[in-house]
Amino acid sequence: MSRPVDLTGRITGIGDEAAPGLPGQIAVARELGWSALELRTLGGTPLAELPAPAVRDAADLLHTAGLGVVCLDSRIGNWARPVTGPLSADLEELERLAEHGRVLGCRSLRVMSWTDGGLPEEEWAALAIDRMRRLARRAELLGVELLHENCTGWAGSDADRTLRMLAEVDSPALRVLFDIGNGVPYGYDAHALLTRLLPHVAHVHVKDALPGDRPGEAVYTLPGEGAARVADCVRLLEDHGYRGVYSLEPHLAVVPHAGIRPAGGDDPALPFVRAARRLAGLPVPPAPAPTPPTAGPPPHRAPAPPDPVLPSPTRPPSPPHPPAVDTGLLLHLLHTPTAGPLETGPGAPHALTAALRSYATAAARLGFRAVRLGAPAPAAVLREDTPLPVRRAVAADPSFLERQPSLLLRLGPERPREHTVMFNVHLDTVAGGEPPAFDGSRFTGRGAVDAKGPAVALLAGVAAAAAARPAIGRDVTVLVQAVAGEEGGALGTFGTRPLVEAGHVGRLNVFCEPTGLRHLPRATAAATARVTVDGEDAVDDRPGAGHNATVLLGFLAQHLAAALGPAAGGGPSPAVCVAGLHTGTLHNKVHGTGSLLLNLPYASAAAGAAAEDALSRALGEGLREFTARFSGLPLFARTASDAARITRLEWLKRGLPALGAQPAWGEELLARAGIAPWPADEPAFTCDAIWLAGTEDTYTTVFGPGSLDANRAHAAGEFVDLADLEAFAARISALLTAFADDLRCRAADRPAPVSTEKAGTA
Repeated sequence: MSRPVDLTGRITGIGDEAAPGLPGQIAVARELGWSALELRTLGGTPLAELPAPAVRDAADLLHTAGLGVVCLDSRIGNWARPVTGPLSADLEELERLAEHGRVLGCRSLRVMSWTDGGLPEEEWAALAIDRMRRLARRAELLGVELLHENCTGWAGSDADRTLRMLAEVDSPALRVLFDIGNGVPYGYDAHALLTRLLPHVAHVHVKDALPGDRPGEAVYTLPGEGAARVADCVRLLEDHGYRGVYSLEPHLAVVPHAGIRPAGGDDPALPFVRAARRLAGLPVPPAPAPTPPTAGPPPHRAPAPPDPVLPSPTRPPSPPHPPAVDTGLLLHLLHTPTAGPLETGPGAPHALTAALRSYATAAARLGFRAVRLGAPAPAAVLREDTPLPVRRAVAADPSFLERQPSLLLRLGPERPREHTVMFNVHLDTVAGGEPPAFDGSRFTGRGAVDAKGPAVALLAGVAAAAAARPAIGRDVTVLVQAVAGEEGGALGTFGTRPLVEAGHVGRLNVFCEPTGLRHLPRATAAATARVTVDGEDAVDDRPGAGHNATVLLGFLAQHLAAALGPAAGGGPSPAVCVAGLHTGTLHNKVHGTGSLLLNLPYASAAAGAAAEDALSRALGEGLREFTARFSGLPLFARTASDAARITRLEWLKRGLPALGAQPAWGEELLARAGIAPWPADEPAFTCDAIWLAGTEDTYTTVFGPGSLDANRAHAAGEFVDLADLEAFAARISALLTAFADDLRCRAADRPAPVSTEKAGTA
């Protein structure tokens, strides 16, 4: 059945047709209420010719304005580049735009397939396909996608050629950009072309025109006033499942390849804005009624299966093949640096906003809409239970929070919690890591398993579930929190916590972290303590004249490890982490100052308070033992005498909640989805799921592919296997379909309302 078409939030445009410079392009986008732009030139300069600082400045302007970028229009294979020209120009442009895209938050590059350069058709074809294959292979490694436009080039206006190129290049990095209006000047039926290319369309340009006086000419019009059948093409795309954006390229005042620019005082923004508003209000006709079947080939695409009347209560639904994980998107995200300033310190590259924009664009193609992309106000973060490093960073740098926003996506309408599933992912990472790579089966690079890989696989799982159950996105709403501040010791205090406190949760809540594909319905919190020695330095010739922080802290580290490690009463040992001992780096100096960090995880608020008390007692005992042991040694007598005075205990974070027992219905739901539980005797770990503790009428669990230790999260050589990501996506699909089925069963079991009207009063 044909669905109503609402293009709200899905229209954008090529900015340089509205204004030459980026400030003007942004102004028009904001006037129109857009959330993104497509970029081709800035100030008349092609994107690939912009230096890196100019691109960073452009990204700052766009992100400050709340705008993303949906496509970068390259010159690869365009009307100015014959197929006989040097391929190096296209390869260099590909490399430059891949780098720019990581800053701008965009991995889609518009390309064409070269003019003939005087070659006969078959030589032109062979060379164009070979070039595109080489470009696509490089694009795969860079994590970008090439969107071939039906414009200039060998495969620009013929469906057979386009399909041949797609088949022979055979790359996930090559898809189709369909321009609705290009058939008018080039003399072909664009609607008929679209019918054959539908499964491959990833992006759409909109223009309209009437044929000109001579072949190859056109008179461009507002959308819907020409011969391009804009509304019919939109209808066809929507009915086939296209959920991406419609990018306006009206050619009313600017036609770059024809050298047409606005005359002296003419403002190109005026016709551009008129075209945008006309497109937004374009009446899209309903799909034609189906005709009786006739002999011939099967229809292009089978309709989505109906929801089952009653689901099986025991057999978990699963797709026949694992959902297709977008390997290019994951590589793009792995190439994008997202370790926050709490991890890297000031000045390191940080492009979390760009990564979130790229993620949102990919999700939008599946039907998700961005509900918000932003950071909380400082007042919401500067709380007593916020870790001290976060509070200090917010107080010291007003832009600290602004540069670390969180994204909230929604599939379907806003619905009550009972009808909602929430997934939480994070794209921020710890610092370090090797250059990203993918060998066809394994991804390596920082964030591969923790947690960019799970974030990308999640989208594949949701897409598979929505295809299997039309109720998902209709009766069941899916929220995705893509948060900042999961790493760096922030513990979700400026990412997950504000979203949860704002009510963006579901009946079922899944935090996507590595758990070996077992679900973990609990999460520890952690208190972080710093033991600081603030004494006096001494030279190596008189080591006893000062305080030796190295000896004192080294002794305390061993004492605390022994005192806090064993469990009382033979129970499980607490996972105290004694780490971060630092005093100095010089060999010819007694360092009088230093610090020791300790992390104390706990599974309940009571256990957390007990751990804090135990550390305080153990530290006092350790200081007394140090004084007793070293007071008789002249080199350390002063340190021993002053140990208690120069040592202090400081809590960097404490008093955080822990996620405990969960309701039985959630366990049963995950079992029906074929997801095994985390063994009860294995310890949990700390993650942002703690912020769901105590939330009524919810079930929260942690679930993801891979293992924090085996997959080397936070360590050198971090990796995740594609097979694990696919398995995770399949289980996400099974979980969502089970939730949808459970919702229908609960609705069916609910008694019908009883009328309270008295007889005879109706």
